[in-house]
Amino acid sequence: MSDIMYPVSFGNLMNHIMTEYKMYNRIYNVNKIHRTNHDQRLSIFGKSIENPVGPAAGPNTQLAQNIVASYVAGARCIELKTVQIMYGEELGIPRPCIYSVDETYNVEWSSEYSCDEAADEYIKAWFALKLISKELGLGDPDGFLFIMSVGYNLAGIKSPMVDKFINTMRSASQSPMWDECKQWCLDHVDEFEHIDADFINSISDELCQAITLSTMHGCPAEEIESICSYLISEKGLHLYLKCNPTLLGPKRIRELLDNAGFEYIDFEDHQFEVDLQFDKAVPMLERLIALGEKHNKIFGVKLTNTFPVQIHNNELPGEQMYMSGKSLLPVTIGVAELLSAQFGERLPMSYSGGAVKQNIKAIFDCGIWPVTVCTILLQGEGYNTFKGLADEVESTDYNAALKVHKDLIAKLAKDISENKIFKKSDAMKKKREAMPSFPSTRSSDYHCRVVCGACVRVCPNRCNEVVTVNDAKLIVHVDQSCNECGNCACHCVEPCQPYKDRITFFHNAEALADSTNDGFYITGTSCGYRFKGEEAVCDIDALPEELKGVVHAFCKEHVYYVS
Repeated sequence: MSDIMYPVSFGNLMNHIMTEYKMYNRIYNVNKIHRTNHDQRLSIFGKSIENPVGPAAGPNTQLAQNIVASYVAGARCIELKTVQIMYGEELGIPRPCIYSVDETYNVEWSSEYSCDEAADEYIKAWFALKLISKELGLGDPDGFLFIMSVGYNLAGIKSPMVDKFINTMRSASQSPMWDECKQWCLDHVDEFEHIDADFINSISDELCQAITLSTMHGCPAEEIESICSYLISEKGLHLYLKCNPTLLGPKRIRELLDNAGFEYIDFEDHQFEVDLQFDKAVPMLERLIALGEKHNKIFGVKLTNTFPVQIHNNELPGEQMYMSGKSLLPVTIGVAELLSAQFGERLPMSYSGGAVKQNIKAIFDCGIWPVTVCTILLQGEGYNTFKGLADEVESTDYNAALKVHKDLIAKLAKDISENKIFKKSDAMKKKREAMPSFPSTRSSDYHCRVVCGACVRVCPNRCNEVVTVNDAKLIVHVDQSCNECGNCACHCVEPCQPYKDRITFFHNAEALADSTNDGFYITGTSCGYRFKGEEAVCDIDALPEELKGVVHAFCKEHVYYVS
C-alpha cells in the first residue's frame, strides 16, 4: 500500500462526476444533493455567496474531488488546504494520521502536494464547480467562495514557490492547468445542456481574494504580525489570522475540557509559554485592524487552530497529536467570547472548532462566519452532513449575522457549557476505554461481515466503493487517491483496515507493484493482479474465477474509474 496520492486529470474528474450522476443520481458517493432555493446572499471579500458553510483547510480540501463532494452536499465556503515550502515525504507525516472516533486527533498538517500540484487541484475543482452548479442546477455558479491557506513563516511565504501559488490563486489563467481545463470544457461543450462557450469563456480566473494564515504553534507575535502586514499591504489580500486556543491560558482550558467530560485529555503548560499570549495579542490585533482599514481589506481572526495534546493510548504514532472536533468546541467558543468582549464588532471572526447541526445556526447568528468543519465530515454520513448544515443556516435571517454580537457569544458559551449533547457521553467514554486506538491486526478475508458502507462515507478522498458480486456486496478500495490517513479504519465495525484489507483497484502496474494489497489494474482487455499469493497479467476473462467476478462488477458499477 502506498501513501502517495496521484492526481486525477480534469477530464477523468468530469467523466466521473457526470457518469456517476447519470447512473446513480449521486456525485462522489454524495446522495444528499443540495440545491440552493432561497434568495438570501452574504457579501464577503467582494463576493456574494449562497451560504457561509464549508470544509476547513484539511483532509477534506486537499484534492479536487473532495471539494466537489463538499459543494454538491451544500458547502459554499471552501477553505483550501494549507500550502507551504515543504511537501510530500519531506513533511514526515506518520501513517495513520487521523483518528476520529468521537473527538478527532491528527498528526498531519499541510498539503502533501507541492504548491504547483495543489494549485492544479484547486483550479480543477474551480472549473468543476462552475460547470456542475449551472448544468445540474445546484446553485449560482458565482455563489461559492474559495479561501486559500498558507503557512508557516514569513520566509516561506515569501519564497518563490509559495508566492507563485498566491499569484496563481489570484490569476489562475497564468497556469497551464487553467488552459487544460478550459480547453476540455470547450471541446466537450456539446455534452452539456445548459453550458455554452460564452459561459466557459466568462469563468473568472480569480479563485481567491482572501487568505487564512496558519502559523506554527510557538510562532512569535512579531513574526505573526509581519506576515499579516505583508499579506495585506504587499499582496493585497483580505486576511483571517488563525488563532490558537492557548489564548485562554492553561487553567481556563483545563476547566472547559473537564466540564465537557474530556478530563482524560492531557496537555503541557509549556505550549502556553511559547504561543501568542492574550496581552500581546490585543495590541497586535488592534494594529492589524487599523492596517486592514487603511488598505480597504478585511482583517479578522479564524477561531481556532487545533490544540496540541499528549498521546497516551497509541491513538496515533508519536508523542503529541492535534485535537479538534467536539472537545475543541467549548475552547473555541471560549476564545470567541474572550476576543469579542475585548473588540466587540470591530474584529470579524470566522469559525472552525466543533460546529455541528445542533449549534451551527447559533454560531452563525452570533455573526461568526464563514463556519467551516472537518471532524463531522470524517464521521457518520461524511460529506452528506453538509446538507443538514446548509439547510440550518439557510433557514435563518442572514441580516442578523452581519456583525459580531458579543452578548450572543457569551450566551452561546454558557449554553454549550450546560448542554449535555456537547459533552463526552458515558457511552463514548466506555467505547474509548474498550478501543482506545486503531485495530492492530489486519483482516484475513477481503469480505466484510456486514457491508455497512462506513468506510465509503467517511473517507475524505473518496477511496472506497461498494460492488455487488453474485448478489453479495463487498468493498473495493481505490488506491489512486489514498494517502493512508487511516480514517476508514476508525469507523470499521469489524474492526479491520479497509485501506489495507480490501481488494484494491490500482491505476497502473507500478502502483500495484508499490503495494502489498491484493488487487488489480486494467489496461484495455488485460488485467494485472495480485490475489491470494498469485501474481499475473492476463485477459480479464482468464482471471481466477473469484477475482473475475469482482473485476467485472467494479467495471460495470464504477465505469468512471476505468479509462
